[in-house]
Amino acid sequence: MKEIVNVSKQWGIGKNGDLLINIPGDMKFFRETTKDAVVIMGSTTLESFPGMAPLKNRINIVLIDDPAKIKKESVEAAEADKKAGKKTELIFVRSIEEALKAAEPYPDENVFVIGGATIYRIMLPYCDTCLVTINDCKDKPDVYYPNLEESGEWEMTEEGPENEWEGIHYRFTTWKRK
Repeated sequence: MKEIVNVSKQWGIGKNGDLLINIPGDMKFFRETTKDAVVIMGSTTLESFPGMAPLKNRINIVLIDDPAKIKKESVEAAEADKKAGKKTELIFVRSIEEALKAAEPYPDENVFVIGGATIYRIMLPYCDTCLVTINDCKDKPDVYYPNLEESGEWEMTEEGPENEWEGIHYRFTTWKRK
């Protein structure tokens, strides 16, 4: 299983309940990488998507602590996608164990943890690869991703060329568990 995340050089991922920065090139990478895959997220991440709709053409596994909190907009959007012929699934689970069981039928290389911060932290021990876009955004984050550099458990195995968007520099990296 993999995690996919965009972090600042300080490993920040969010500010004021939103992404720290939204880089179109990173979003394109995310879409292409996770298309037709399984994505695992928390309910807050699902609710942050336009119309609270699950990601199209993906199996969306959503950890939620209370089924009463499931938003009808999310369920209706998934049903509409299915009727339109999209391969969109929406599965709600209440625990890590249930999330792992729901993802079990799929190859590990096709399962991505996509956030938020709590889900990243609790699922990281089950992952062997992290796809990390590192940016030099100067905004001060209030939510962080675990610092893989300092953990001692991870090593960067790939580092792509530097890209730039509106003065923000970023690069795609791959980290593997040692």
